[in-house]
Amino acid sequence: CKPCHFTSRMPLGKGASRHTVGGSRRGTITHLLALSLGISLGSFISNLGGPLGLSGYFGSPREAGEGSGTGGTPNPARSGAERGGHFDARQDAPGTYAEWISRVMPPSLAPVYVAPGALPFNLTMSILRRTRPVVGSTDRVRGFLTKLKKGQCTTSLMLGGSVTAGHNGGGPSNAYPKLFVDYLNARFPCTGADGGSGEHVYKTTNAWNSMSHATSFSAISNLDRVDLVIVEFNVNDSFTPGKNVPHALEDKGLWGGTLEYRSLWYSEMLLRKLLLIRKPDYPAIVTFNADYIGRIWAGNPWSDPKKARQSLFRSNHEPLKFWLSYLYDVPVFSVSLFHLALASKLGTDAQFNFNETRDGHNPYGTNVWHADACCHPKKEGHRVLALVLIYNFADELWRMDHDGSVGHEDRMEGDFTIDPLRPRLRDPVYMSPDEDGLYVRDSSDGVTIDLTDPNGEDAWRSKVVANEGWTWFADNKDKDKYGLIADDRAGGQHVAFRVTGQEHGVVEATFIVSYENFGIVLVWLDDKEENTRKDMCLTPLKEVSWSSGQLSGIWGER
Repeated sequence: CKPCHFTSRMPLGKGASRHTVGGSRRGTITHLLALSLGISLGSFISNLGGPLGLSGYFGSPREAGEGSGTGGTPNPARSGAERGGHFDARQDAPGTYAEWISRVMPPSLAPVYVAPGALPFNLTMSILRRTRPVVGSTDRVRGFLTKLKKGQCTTSLMLGGSVTAGHNGGGPSNAYPKLFVDYLNARFPCTGADGGSGEHVYKTTNAWNSMSHATSFSAISNLDRVDLVIVEFNVNDSFTPGKNVPHALEDKGLWGGTLEYRSLWYSEMLLRKLLLIRKPDYPAIVTFNADYIGRIWAGNPWSDPKKARQSLFRSNHEPLKFWLSYLYDVPVFSVSLFHLALASKLGTDAQFNFNETRDGHNPYGTNVWHADACCHPKKEGHRVLALVLIYNFADELWRMDHDGSVGHEDRMEGDFTIDPLRPRLRDPVYMSPDEDGLYVRDSSDGVTIDLTDPNGEDAWRSKVVANEGWTWFADNKDKDKYGLIADDRAGGQHVAFRVTGQEHGVVEATFIVSYENFGIVLVWLDDKEENTRKDMCLTPLKEVSWSSGQLSGIWGER
């Protein structure tokens, strides 16, 4: 049982800098997001979470006479859910976009998707057919759909970052996870535990990429029920921190030092852990590539075209997700697959609407889709994300009831991971047997101190044994991204947490800053509550650099 200490160091020349946050003057904005202790695997939770949902769309190759995705009026015929609760899969039969949405969309939700301007661009059935690049094993998805058909209430777990949280897209209430669950409740009414009317719900975590979820898996394993997991990390995995693979137990060779390898290693760990959970039975698992980083395609001044050409995938980790998902037979739904291709086909000027080209304005341009320079769809874009999810679930639902080949697959096509007695995972691709044994097979849930949870203060307050200059605070515009923020103060800032573990426990901390060169934190373990490294904390840094025990946050975006 030892205190874990955090103190703030400031670069030379920044010590007197101040800025105003929420009406109060604050110094170095150093957010301590999370601290965690594991037994054989530590867990840490980072930022960017939020409620979630989904909504719908489905179709076939037929394009003639299709309605516009930005408008059109559906047939007012009532959906199966609103015809007294009886579900009829025939309404999901292939057709044009307008025909399909008139059958599948409950009238109560139709205005959200078919009103003029509801979507950022037209959708067609040929576009939607591109959104399932990896079919994968269907056993888990069909298990989830069977629950819906039987009127069972379900819990969907949305694992994602700021895209999933609806950042710059109207917030969680307008994000695709919320839309999804709204659709499930309207289309598939369910019976609650008391025999009365129930509801489908969704959960989210505060971790933000594959690495943080894989190493803070208690955020998932501590949940009581999970029927569906949507994994949306195409954007955030491109920011996986580190220089190599911090949790590796062996030398990963030349490629081990690349971002792409780190992304694959942690994605594999997360997938393997998800495939083994039972909450209370096996959940459906879908990889969802909802977006891509836009600015890397824009050229100067946003990015260096030469450096972009020297990269493998221009910060788009979707090819990595395809590779890993099909090796593990996990279905992939994708929006970025079709959108990036359509957005860029008329050239950079049209993609970002810098200039009108000889071909005119590109309605699928990245600037039409994104609300900012990074990767966040506008509110209308979240409806497209929801429709893509519904399209693919509806397609699978129709095939369950009408595809004659269903039920006649070869034994080897089955999902061996769902065996109730002896679930069987394939051999790992990037993880060694020892790594798999430690982090997947035998890992403990650990103990998490989550400083990003707006409602979590009571859970960690008693573990703080010393505090000089740190405040639990949310400094973003929406006042929902919490962390510990350090004020500039005489004698330096210092906070200590009491953590308890066993011989092979791992303590991990995640840390973020808001301004370039602000917020460098020293972290150490000892058996003292007081600050035993005050001299180091008061020594100005001549430049931002890495040293033992130092967490350095560099905010390099424009």
